[in-house]
Amino acid sequence: MTVLGVVSAIVLVSSFSMGFFLEEEEINFSVNEQSIQNDIDNLVAFGPRVTGSSAELQAAEYIRDRYIEIGLSNVQIREYQVTGTWFVDAEPDAHQILMHAQLEQGVQNAPLLPDGTAGNGRVQLESTGELNHVETFSFFGYSGSIHKHDNELITLGNGSQEDFQSFGDLTDLAVIIEYDGVRPLAEIYRDGIEMNAGVLMIYTPGVESPPFRAVTVQENGQTVPFPDAYPEYSDSLIPFIYISHSTADIFHDLIEKAAGDETKYAVLDGFWEGSHVGTRTARVVTGELPGSGEGKIMIGAHHDSVYLGPGAVDNAIGVAHLLEIASQLNGHDLEATIQFSTWGGEELGLLGSQAFIEQSSDELIDLDMYINLDSTNLNPSIGLGTLGIETTSSSLAKELRASRERVFGGEWDGYSAEVIVNDGGGGSDHRAFNSAGFTTVGLYGWKYPEYHLPSDDGNAIYADGIAVAPELVLHFVISQTGIAGEGPIIQIQGLEGESSSWVFPFMLALAAGLATGIGGLIVFILKEITAELMAFLLAMAGGVMLLISIVDLWFEQALEFGFITISASFLVGVSTVYIANLIISKSGEDEILSEEKMLYRSGILTAIALAIHNFPEGLAMGVAVQESAQYGVVLMAAIALHNIPEGVAVAAPIQAGNGGRLKATMIAMLTGLTEPLGALFALLVLGSFLTPFMVGCSLAFVGGIMTVVSYRELIPQAMAQNRPKHMIVGALFGASIMQLSLLLLG
Repeated sequence: MTVLGVVSAIVLVSSFSMGFFLEEEEINFSVNEQSIQNDIDNLVAFGPRVTGSSAELQAAEYIRDRYIEIGLSNVQIREYQVTGTWFVDAEPDAHQILMHAQLEQGVQNAPLLPDGTAGNGRVQLESTGELNHVETFSFFGYSGSIHKHDNELITLGNGSQEDFQSFGDLTDLAVIIEYDGVRPLAEIYRDGIEMNAGVLMIYTPGVESPPFRAVTVQENGQTVPFPDAYPEYSDSLIPFIYISHSTADIFHDLIEKAAGDETKYAVLDGFWEGSHVGTRTARVVTGELPGSGEGKIMIGAHHDSVYLGPGAVDNAIGVAHLLEIASQLNGHDLEATIQFSTWGGEELGLLGSQAFIEQSSDELIDLDMYINLDSTNLNPSIGLGTLGIETTSSSLAKELRASRERVFGGEWDGYSAEVIVNDGGGGSDHRAFNSAGFTTVGLYGWKYPEYHLPSDDGNAIYADGIAVAPELVLHFVISQTGIAGEGPIIQIQGLEGESSSWVFPFMLALAAGLATGIGGLIVFILKEITAELMAFLLAMAGGVMLLISIVDLWFEQALEFGFITISASFLVGVSTVYIANLIISKSGEDEILSEEKMLYRSGILTAIALAIHNFPEGLAMGVAVQESAQYGVVLMAAIALHNIPEGVAVAAPIQAGNGGRLKATMIAMLTGLTEPLGALFALLVLGSFLTPFMVGCSLAFVGGIMTVVSYRELIPQAMAQNRPKHMIVGALFGASIMQLSLLLLG
């Protein structure tokens, strides 16, 4: 007995010491806010980074150099030819992009007259003067410049198909549409070209700063530029522009003044030759942090911007966040390879990411997940403190919520994150990956006042919240890719990946739960339970339960989810037992329990505690197997190992209390059946909203119950046997076996 005690003490101390040294040190990140701001400023300084422009090339070269500076490997600027659109204004002393409207009286327009001839036979009654580009109107992406001068102004409702059909031929007309956002721009543009309109104009009530939009079509899950979707119109692209509400009001006023007088005309003229459509070069900048194991995670952000502004929020900040994430992850020996990619062509229809996916299929075979960062600027001072997160995976949504709780646990007042499951894949480059069949996560900020406008410069960045998005992504990425060498010492090969069926986790939980019956059988086959054996077994069970309750169910959960909530759950479990004991003692105040009855009651209370304890263990196993079949098997082995002495802890006092060997064994076995019930509950009932945090709280609650049962029932009963040596050795032996199993099996 002395030798066993010494060996147990050595094993216990050694296991704790080895666990301390092998314990993965928690990775804490210190996001460099100044570095993020510097990257934003440098990208904004290039001006509008329109795909194919010199500014976009400068941005790509800057990102490439930053990749190299950070220490990424396999850094490349890849180039793809895409159908692009761009806008070139003249020099200050030359003809600028502009337009004007006037009320004229005189000769009617005639289709066969030379361009602009009708205007020579008219008298101008009223004029708007020059309406400047950007201030009063902007071009849609893939808008053309083919038009006839002196186009008569008309209104065409909301631009529905019925509106176009009811009006008929639109030859040489400048069409004004009050856009309600219902009909795709591409359909309106197609109808306008087909019906020979001279100019198409759209306005939205209340919008005074015309933004940029690209006119594209969705085909087979891909975004296709209008000229590629309708090649028959590629040589007849007319001006398609977004005008301010006040400009629309001026035009409507001119139309009203000309109404009813056949000699008066409200006409529009403009210089739109600065609009171009053709083949452009989209750049994609890639680099990676090689992992030591299998799998790949890609993190991306688009580096291009609209032609109207320098795109600080959309999307210099996303690129800067990506660079900071790469910098923070560099130096950590990660299992998975992390690839970083920035995209050109996003503002024209996700063209850069789509081209990359089409031409890099071999590189993407082992891609586990794509994470996108777009406009991740948060500013609670204007009501934009919520980070949007969408994913195509419900299981990833749970992990993202856990990362959210960790990041926002004790800081970032006014900030939050909203996690949703979106099978459509979202509105940025992650949609291209989702359409190609990859699991995606997209992070974004909500629409802000400077969106797609010249004012989207450095002043639109809210510096106080600049670290929120990268901090959350860093915690999430670490949760998805392990550190090399981490995990249990005993590994099980051949069980990679997750299990989508409920049968496998149920069978694992059932096997783990039935291990309590092994403990019951041990007691069953013993001919006699002496005081020495009883002291040893009770103390052993107490040692097992106290160690797992304090170390694993409280301390480890508190480290992961926070001491306040986990400790509160633990104390609720403690209080539950005291309340139950109070009720039981009141109902039997006059009864004096014999030693046998006290032992029997200890066994029953232990059985109840363990049955409750096994349920959240089953919950944990159900969640674990959905994420990793291998981890589920390892967890099953660990639970089964400590369930054996738990079965002894139930059966031994029941048998010693004259409960009968068969009854003691059956009760011990039944306590384990709540394990598979917990797994089924997790898999079939709780489903997608069961989070690791919820499991952690339930385990802490059970830890409180087990702690009270140990020190109020098991340990006192072991002491009552008057065999202190056997009791101490039993406690050391149980604790050492439990700690060794936790160390070896994780």
